[in-house]
Amino acid sequence: MSQLMERPQHDGMRALLLRARQRVEVDALDYKRTLKAAAGGMTQREMAALLGMSQPAVAKALQRAQAVPEVVGEFNAASPYEVCQRYAAGFIDREELVRLLVEWPYKPTPWANEYGEYEESLDGTWGEVGDALRHELIDAATYDEVLMRTAD
Repeated sequence: MSQLMERPQHDGMRALLLRARQRVEVDALDYKRTLKAAAGGMTQREMAALLGMSQPAVAKALQRAQAVPEVVGEFNAASPYEVCQRYAAGFIDREELVRLLVEWPYKPTPWANEYGEYEESLDGTWGEVGDALRHELIDAATYDEVLMRTAD
């Protein structure tokens, strides 16, 4: 019986934990993109002074930031998965999530080889929405709604 009474609290904690983790992920992406953008108008010394870091630490952070993909158009995200992360983090609401996923310019899913492996990247494909569902960033009803609306 105690399990039944603890379950709602457990589910609430799962939701809080997932939201906190996605906030960390999205904030890190935003920080790295902002760092790259700032490098176009500030010296590393200026950035270091502002951020309370050493200049070599800024240089290293900028080097790591180069791997972060740029956002696609007006989507404020680099991939459909990142859109779902932003939703799970609480930065956008469900209506905006659905709108962005319906309008996303999905890349075609590449063909798998004879071993069922993809030799090309799945980045930007519909598969990322499926990944977001499996990782509990979105629920099945949202997935189904977006699928129905993109099938039109």
